[in-house]
Amino acid sequence: MYSDSLFNIDRLIQNFGEEEGAQILSQMVQNKPNFLIDTGIRENDIWARADLVRRILDLIEDETLKNNLKSAIHFTAGVMPDLDSVENRFDAVENLENTIKDFKESGDEFADKLIAIGSCGIDHDWDSVEYEGRDHDYFDFSTINDEKDLFALQLTLGKKLNMPVIVHSRKGFKDTQDVLQTVKWNKGIIHGFAYTKSEIDFFLDLGWYISFSRTVTYGGTKNFFDMSDLVTYVPKDRILIETDSPYYAPVPLKNTINTPLNINYIYEYVAAKRNIPIHKLCELVDNNLKKLIQ
Repeated sequence: MYSDSLFNIDRLIQNFGEEEGAQILSQMVQNKPNFLIDTGIRENDIWARADLVRRILDLIEDETLKNNLKSAIHFTAGVMPDLDSVENRFDAVENLENTIKDFKESGDEFADKLIAIGSCGIDHDWDSVEYEGRDHDYFDFSTINDEKDLFALQLTLGKKLNMPVIVHSRKGFKDTQDVLQTVKWNKGIIHGFAYTKSEIDFFLDLGWYISFSRTVTYGGTKNFFDMSDLVTYVPKDRILIETDSPYYAPVPLKNTINTPLNINYIYEYVAAKRNIPIHKLCELVDNNLKKLIQ
């Protein structure tokens, strides 16, 4: 139960350390989730993230929990749009392609767990804690076009490798729309969905899966609109759930450091809005992830 469609193990361990991180993930996998998807943000960070998971596994003494984590963990590899990556986008995506190829052919125990490209996309939420120190003054019109290029290059790579893409889109729907309509590779996840019904229709019509994160539980609070209608609107064969930890814990833990353990609050909220049992929502999410990566 309680698969997590996106979290960041590297940032999680930065916040808690490896020993406490191992305890958090041990508790998480007691529920036997089928998927814990760790996302990449740099073109070659998959190697370090896989090594980190190995160190976490070494800290877990219970063999059942260790096997549960080893079975559930999956990885993505991608390049988020920081200024350096945007400016060096062609080298970054070339390095990403080589990294994916090398990792998949490496014989690493997690080689077949690299399932998608991402996260990648458009981010114009200049106040986001996910981009501390990222100054919008550097992102002029030319740089924003280059950011779109970086996104398009990774979508094109997804098409070339027949891999799903995890799309990160914050306050940049029009630019996201432009790139998707241009590249025409519509296999993947719109993670942490943060737009309205008209935007969700655009993504659904193209075939994207919609992943809801902790922000759906914030409805009506400052700076967050009510998304309760959206969690019931998305078809059952397109819905996914994520923590996006360690960012933004869900209600009732808002303003604390988020962890994968908090995934149940999001499932409980969405299941209640959809008027279905939690176990049924867990089955829907697992089936959708299986279809996406098969």
